[in-house]
Amino acid sequence: MSIKDIQNIIQNIDDSPSWLSYRRAAQQIRSMIDQHPEVLSEKVKIAILSSFTIEPLVDFLTVEAAGNGINLQPYIAPYGQVGQEILNSASDLYQFAPEMTVLMVEPQSLAENPIAAATELIALVGTWKQNTDTALVLGTFIAQADWPLHILPSEHRQQMIEANDRLKQAFKGDSQVQLCDLDALAAYYGYANALSPEMAAMARIPFAEDFIALLAQKLVSHLKVHCQIIRKCLVLDCDNTLWGGIIGEDGIDGIKLGPDWPGREFVEFQKAILELYEQGVILAINSKNNEADVMAVLREHPHMLLREHHFASISVNWDPKPENMERIADEINIGTDTLVFVDDNPAERTTMQQMLPEVEVLQLPANPALYAKTLRQTNYFAKASLTAEDKKRGQIYAAQRQRHSLQKTTASLEDYLKSLEMICSIRLAEQKDIKRAAQLTQRTNQFNLTTRRYSESDIQQMLENPNWNVYVLGLKDKFGDNGTVGLALVNKQTEAWNGSDTTADLATVWRIDTFLMSCRVIGRQAEDALVDRICRDAVGEGAVKLKAEYRKTAKNDLVAGFWQKMNFQPSSDPDCIGRAGTSQASVYAFELTNYQPKTFEYLTLEEKAEKE
Repeated sequence: MSIKDIQNIIQNIDDSPSWLSYRRAAQQIRSMIDQHPEVLSEKVKIAILSSFTIEPLVDFLTVEAAGNGINLQPYIAPYGQVGQEILNSASDLYQFAPEMTVLMVEPQSLAENPIAAATELIALVGTWKQNTDTALVLGTFIAQADWPLHILPSEHRQQMIEANDRLKQAFKGDSQVQLCDLDALAAYYGYANALSPEMAAMARIPFAEDFIALLAQKLVSHLKVHCQIIRKCLVLDCDNTLWGGIIGEDGIDGIKLGPDWPGREFVEFQKAILELYEQGVILAINSKNNEADVMAVLREHPHMLLREHHFASISVNWDPKPENMERIADEINIGTDTLVFVDDNPAERTTMQQMLPEVEVLQLPANPALYAKTLRQTNYFAKASLTAEDKKRGQIYAAQRQRHSLQKTTASLEDYLKSLEMICSIRLAEQKDIKRAAQLTQRTNQFNLTTRRYSESDIQQMLENPNWNVYVLGLKDKFGDNGTVGLALVNKQTEAWNGSDTTADLATVWRIDTFLMSCRVIGRQAEDALVDRICRDAVGEGAVKLKAEYRKTAKNDLVAGFWQKMNFQPSSDPDCIGRAGTSQASVYAFELTNYQPKTFEYLTLEEKAEKE
């Protein structure tokens, strides 16, 4: 039994989605998962609260989630009990302890007018937040045009728009609440087709079946973010993908690329790609071509929107594209399971699927005018929020390509490190760092000693607790700023010293709960500098020992010997092992009486002891 069996069930669903066909598929999938729970790698407990009949959406969502490797464990609130479930801290909702909650209500179920309903909904969410720190997906109201052929604007619609604006403002920047913009989704699909008066009258289901299928896909985007099932890099073919024609035959002046047809469709496609780039998606090229021809287009063509500096990796040769794909992943230092491949050639797409099934392959339509639309309809790169690092990630990785080029031309590692002219900043985290710090714990796998995942609220609590130090590390060099690439979470504790049980013999011990670095800066002494900063601060505050852990995972073998390299010694601390929660945890200690400050030949250090 495998994920392919689930995919076969989904493929057998009728082309025109109906609740009946999805209900049958959901029942088959649930039965399969009950017998073989290992088939799906991710399991999510989700609560769904609504003011209308929600069972159809649950079936659609179960199927769509399974197709993305997610085993959905739903709790459906009793009909018409949204307020009671949220307001009662002992309700079945909170007893279920969902990892994610979906809340979608019609405004008339809360108040007589939409604006008052928004106020009531904001208050309900406030109560919900007091009772849990898990994620909430909140649906907006649908502001359909009730009188589409009238000349004067509908007052009801204007109220709905204002109500949605209030919801957006109330939860803007709220890491716990993710808005699911039902109004934007209905407008995209078409208000007249999204809503079903017949279903609303007969079964209290406001949506048409086709729209429920689309809504389920939208909610899966939120689930994928929760499970960190995200793609990082868009890998692009060139001929008849980024431009029309074949550069090797048509020449730079003969390819189709410009403001008018034919060629406009490729400009529009590049605009869509740039939107992803600006959201932190890494770009790469995988093309069977002459490198000089492709580089000439990137550098010289007047209508080319994507330039050389946008790409983190450029593989242009005549090798099989799956081999190039592995090289691209290796150069960027990400997994092939984070790549999305785009190629106009169906044969190349099929080969990629067969040779590297973990790579997501975008099925482009035959008409290039539909390329941009097809890309925008995917959720491969969906995010719930953006950090400053996200927005400049494309630039960061493009600069990394320049570093790789430099490394190939330098005689030694020492010469390479020296030529980078690196500046490392280490400081205690501030409010502005919370989102990035949480993101690092959730996404960093290779250079992550314990792989503990923390939410933004967790980091916030640590910042407010004097017994915690949250360190953030930034690194920049002559090619650019890598942003915040390192994090350490350190818990200050008091414990008996040398086995004594007397209060007089208590001593301060610092426990390094989390230590991680972005893989793109490994080996540049930044990790050594962060350990040294922790040691200096600990000594300055009178601590006698540092404790640390290594928790083995499937992806962090890279750092198995890190603490020994930092001169930490193996320890048998049972408390540390218990916190690690696994027999594969290794515990280490460093006696601070042995500490000697370090100097770093290749780094210029910028450090701040206090928060700004």
